[in-house]
Amino acid sequence: MRRVATHRAYDLITSQWISFPVIELDENGCVCRIYSLTEEISHTEWLPGMILLSPCPVNKGVEEEFSMFIKRVTCMARIYANTPKRAYWISFFNLSDVGFTSSSRIVAL
Repeated sequence: MRRVATHRAYDLITSQWISFPVIELDENGCVCRIYSLTEEISHTEWLPGMILLSPCPVNKGVEEEFSMFIKRVTCMARIYANTPKRAYWISFFNLSDVGFTSSSRIVAL
């Protein structure tokens, strides 16, 4: 099991933002549990920025704005709604503006 925490997470199926979540991943990389970070938990990896929870693989288009990205991947995710969710870390995400930066990358966890 792998445990990660971050500033914010977005669930594509529920369209819900989650603040300071802890996300537990099973040995296959699927999300098995999400809960609030209330204290430091040993063996928890901190990933700054945000994590996207999606049942299907996601990728960012060149120069794609975050609002358009969310619309596009939400449509794809709904097709796979019954598939286990996976976590995708968006590095160098601008939390203040809720948007990508020129350095943003999406990494499957």
